[in-house]
Amino acid sequence: MIGARAAFLAAGLALVAGCGSDTGQTEKAQIAGGVVRGVVATLMPGKTKAAPVDTEAMARSALASNRGPLILATLEAQGLTTVLGLSGQNGAMRSYMTPNQQGLILRDGMLAGTRGLGHDLMSSELAAVTALVRGRRAGSADKLHRYLDGEGIERPLPLRCTVTLGANQAFEIAGTPHNGQQVKEACTGSGLRFDNNYVVNGAGYIVLSRQWIGPQLGHVTIQTLRP
Repeated sequence: MIGARAAFLAAGLALVAGCGSDTGQTEKAQIAGGVVRGVVATLMPGKTKAAPVDTEAMARSALASNRGPLILATLEAQGLTTVLGLSGQNGAMRSYMTPNQQGLILRDGMLAGTRGLGHDLMSSELAAVTALVRGRRAGSADKLHRYLDGEGIERPLPLRCTVTLGANQAFEIAGTPHNGQQVKEACTGSGLRFDNNYVVNGAGYIVLSRQWIGPQLGHVTIQTLRP
C-alpha cells in the first residue's frame, strides 16, 4: 500500500517537471488536513496548518506545462499531493489519472470512484446528493458507496447525507479568481460518520472540495486548476 500511495505522488510530478518545480521539496510534503493555505481554511476552519510545499507554485507549473483539464489533489492522511490530468470523459463522468494510472473519478465534481490507490472506492450512486450540493440547496438524501471485500466482491455501503449551506467565499487558485458558496455534507451509515465540504459557484460548478474516499484512505482535497 505504501508503494501505491508513494506512486500517486511521484507519478503526478511528471505533469509539472517540465516547468522546473522543486520536486525534491514536493516529495517531502507533509500536508495534514488540507492543501490550499487560506482557501482550504474555508472548508476546515481551525484544522489547517501551513503547508511545507508551495502548492500555488506547483499548480502554476502544471498549468503552464499542460493544456488540458487539471486538478490538484491531496490525500490528507498520507500527506501526498499531486496533479492529475483528464484521461477520459463520458458525459458528466471524468477520470483524472497520473501517468501510473492512479487517480480519481468525478461525476459533476463529486467523487464517484478511485483507482490504483488501494482500498479504492469502486463505484457509487450519488445523484440525489449531487443535485443538492450543486444546486446549493439544503436537504437530505441517500447515496451508496461500493468497496471490494477480501474476496474481491463489491460490497455496498449505504449512507444518509444531510446538506447544509455556509458562507460565500472569494479566493484565487493559481491566479484565477473564484467566487462560491460553502456547502457541507454530513453522512452517516453502518456506524460511520464523515463530513464532506464543497465550494460551489453560481453555475453549480464545484471549484474546491474535501471529499471522503473510504475508511482506510480518508479524505481527499481536490482543487480545480483548469476545468
